[in-house]
Amino acid sequence: MDTASKTNLRSKSSSYHIANEKLDGVPDSTVKNKTPVISISDVDGLPSYVPPSQGFLSILPAAWVPYAQLMRLGKPGGLYAFYFPYVQGLLYAACIANNTISPSRLLRESLLFLLGSIILRGAACTWNDNMDQDLDRKVARCRLRPIARGAVSSAQGHLFTVGQTLVGSALLTLLPLECAYDAILITLLFAIYPFGKRFTNYPQFILGFPFASAIVMSCHALGVDPLTSKTSPSTICLVLANVAWTMVYDTIYAHQDIKDDVTAGVKSMAVRFKDSTKLITSVLGAVQVSLLVAVVAFIDMSRLYLAFTCGGTAISLASMIGRVDLGKPASCAWWFKWGFWIVGGAMMSGLLAQYSARLA
Repeated sequence: MDTASKTNLRSKSSSYHIANEKLDGVPDSTVKNKTPVISISDVDGLPSYVPPSQGFLSILPAAWVPYAQLMRLGKPGGLYAFYFPYVQGLLYAACIANNTISPSRLLRESLLFLLGSIILRGAACTWNDNMDQDLDRKVARCRLRPIARGAVSSAQGHLFTVGQTLVGSALLTLLPLECAYDAILITLLFAIYPFGKRFTNYPQFILGFPFASAIVMSCHALGVDPLTSKTSPSTICLVLANVAWTMVYDTIYAHQDIKDDVTAGVKSMAVRFKDSTKLITSVLGAVQVSLLVAVVAFIDMSRLYLAFTCGGTAISLASMIGRVDLGKPASCAWWFKWGFWIVGGAMMSGLLAQYSARLA
């Protein structure tokens, strides 16, 4: 056999592992059935899957690790995308409520929504990974996700999604009935999101609504109606500002995979505006800040809100968009993670200041 043939054979054999080899995180039933486990070895020079050796996941039983990875328990950055809108909604509700909301109640609901966000994120990511498994195998950063690499089957993934959804539903018994209706809408929107990458260049726009709907749910959790004739305009402005914010940070985040996404046929704003991303995110950032300022036109907010939320968001957004290096995945990932604290923190700071002044 000539050298070229040997090289080709090695390339093909390295693309797949047949499951009669013992693999970390692959169920025994898969091994017995000799089901191919896809994309877990060295393919085109990419590294093989290596079980976690440090952090929280490293202390879990091996059989639990793939499910913890589906929930992204080892990657807290994305949790902020789920959780911070709930905190923002709670602070907004505390600012517009007729009666003063006690700090203890605010803290209780914040902790409840933190737990709920962990579960919601787990369910949403599991569903997303199941729907996107064929695409994930074509994207370097995603190819070793549990379902894509074969550590969790499609059926197991669906069962895990259902289980997490049921646990999340149990938490709703601790909240007013209106929150259950909000949760149904949020769940349906997250379920639709993975398909958006297939039929539109604007999946980030779709993704923005389940995240932003957390503001309405948080208000209902505190017994505040955010959609009265008096509060609807300001609530809509705040919700749409969060949709714009989601479009900004997720477009930057998507630049990590832009080359693979183009090859795989994944649609996104990063692909659509790959040569003008900073311009489009700057426009979206201006829309976001304008909507935050517009809140003042409909409800009584102090200069603290204008200074910290509006001014702080404008400055932090400009810094984020100006300093991120879209050509470097590490830079995109860093700004995605810390942008929630820098920009998201600014969005919440004025509401917190307003609420604190109300307590004084």
